[in-house]
Amino acid sequence: MTRRTAFTVIVGAMLCAALVTSSVLAKGPGGKPGGETLSNNLSVPTIMIRGGFTGVTCGLSLVAPTGTPLSGYELAGSYYVQGVHKWQAPCVTATSAMARAEWGDNLSGDAKLSVGSPIRVELGLINQVAGDDPTQWLDDTSMQGYTVLKLEPSKLDRESAYGTLATPVYNELGEQTGWTATAENLAARVFDAEVTFSVRNLATGTYVVPLGSNPTAEINATGKVVYGYNLRVTQAGQYEITFVLPSVDITGVDVGTYVQDPAGPDTVTLVITVAGGGGGKGGK
Repeated sequence: MTRRTAFTVIVGAMLCAALVTSSVLAKGPGGKPGGETLSNNLSVPTIMIRGGFTGVTCGLSLVAPTGTPLSGYELAGSYYVQGVHKWQAPCVTATSAMARAEWGDNLSGDAKLSVGSPIRVELGLINQVAGDDPTQWLDDTSMQGYTVLKLEPSKLDRESAYGTLATPVYNELGEQTGWTATAENLAARVFDAEVTFSVRNLATGTYVVPLGSNPTAEINATGKVVYGYNLRVTQAGQYEITFVLPSVDITGVDVGTYVQDPAGPDTVTLVITVAGGGGGKGGK
């Protein structure tokens, strides 16, 4: 048994309670907003706990893209593009949830993390219904969203356009009458406005990001809700990153460790190794 009901969902086509933007959430030393939240559409269904995002009105309806798609990108085809077109995946408000934690690829892969270079710390929470399909909500109704692609693979992530594929619509005479985007069943994301984190130098025991600091909450370029932070350190060595989740039961993590505490809160921890300076690229 978890320490709380997995979902106490308050559903309705109303503004998410206690709206919080990424610029409002407090940031620890060195943290900076991702700079993407306000221009990106929510593309993946999300459970919002004690907060939300400006411009996102929670409800169960999928809002389809409108307007004329764009083409001419490295990826062939026509696309509804982030920052140009509008759409929104469903979201609901809740008091708690269950989730699997996933760290950013640069932290879990072979990217070189270096002193003096920005290290992108990113954590996502993937909805988990105990013993069930994570693409399902509590009422077992599939919730859909849109897959958003990087349209210019040769560019840096922050420089590329992102969009969801648009397909033509034809009438019975074979005449094109418009465009549509294909919705898919997607594993929902979880956002808890009260999440905090810290970063500790294991060699010295000192905190380079203090206990109780707030990460920046973002809707990233692919339309997923994530926690982000731009970390810089001045000493080589191992650093322990810990996220504290007061209203989310963690069921697993892709790398690192987690603690599911029946008394709460749960924690997710990852140790990273930072090398001496040398121009390595720590950010994704």
